[in-house]
Amino acid sequence: MVKIVAKIMDTKFYQPRRGMSPLILTMLLIISGSSLLSCEQPPQSMFEQQANTKSATDSADHSNDDNNNTATAVVTSVTPAVTSNSTNSIAAPMINIKKQQAIARQPNCNALQTSCQYFELNVLEFSPAQPWLTSIMWQTIARALAPVTPLASQDERAKRTISMLFSQIEYGTEVVESLPMYQRIDTELVLNPVVSDPSTSSSDTAYLTVRSNQHRSDSRQQQVTYVMLDMQKKLQLTIEDILLPKVSTDELLLTFQTAKKEWLTLQDIEQKYHEDWPLHLSRQWYLDQQGLHMVYQSGELLTAKTGAVDLMVPYALLQGLIKPRYIVQPPIDPKP
Repeated sequence: MVKIVAKIMDTKFYQPRRGMSPLILTMLLIISGSSLLSCEQPPQSMFEQQANTKSATDSADHSNDDNNNTATAVVTSVTPAVTSNSTNSIAAPMINIKKQQAIARQPNCNALQTSCQYFELNVLEFSPAQPWLTSIMWQTIARALAPVTPLASQDERAKRTISMLFSQIEYGTEVVESLPMYQRIDTELVLNPVVSDPSTSSSDTAYLTVRSNQHRSDSRQQQVTYVMLDMQKKLQLTIEDILLPKVSTDELLLTFQTAKKEWLTLQDIEQKYHEDWPLHLSRQWYLDQQGLHMVYQSGELLTAKTGAVDLMVPYALLQGLIKPRYIVQPPIDPKP
């Protein structure tokens, strides 16, 4: 540091203030430099914190392994990478997907005597980095965990919300009444195959799923959120995005009426009552090799708790309704 100060003072740009001695100026520069060096590092993510906790725990002397009254931190090992395997020259770049896991348990809780509050968070890490996709993932998780939280659509706010909920359990000494006793979040990214026909303007698509499992003292709730993605344009798709010009959502809805009636028949609902359950386009939908899926949560189609309902319409019935670039087909096998 003294050498750096000396070099600064030797430059022609250095002009000491009148009346200030070189010794005093040197001391001020040293103090200022020390302050910069001692700046706090930015806070670690919950995954980094738990990785450090696990590392410290592994190196400590486990002389009391039978004591269950400590917070547990777990980080999963790296899972095999999942890659987009496209041969189309305009396809999105290959993406490696790695799973990360963080677990929070209520500290100072004897699991043998009472139920301990538990929160498990499983998310995805992308390589090379995909900020747009990571942002959508955190926003979707935040809306699943805290749907009434304002500004959950903002990336940083979403992360802070999840981190706060996580810390309430990991560092709290008592049960957080506003949170479920058990909750688990699982995320997956399903990459659709690319249409290999060069005559069509094919597009890489994928859908993100966020599965939320929550247990409270009086109920259990399971819900799956689907987010359809255009991997080339790097954005979340809406139903309107995939429809051809001048095609309305009402026209698309008509194609799902047959699928609805077939499902109601499987539920032993007489045909004359099928119109008593009007159908709407669900906010949960996705495209795969079978066709277009509309997912309805428990109670949306019937008042009875039937679990989630997945209605699917094949592409053959969607001709003239959705853009050809969003029709998912398996890659054409090369001729032997």
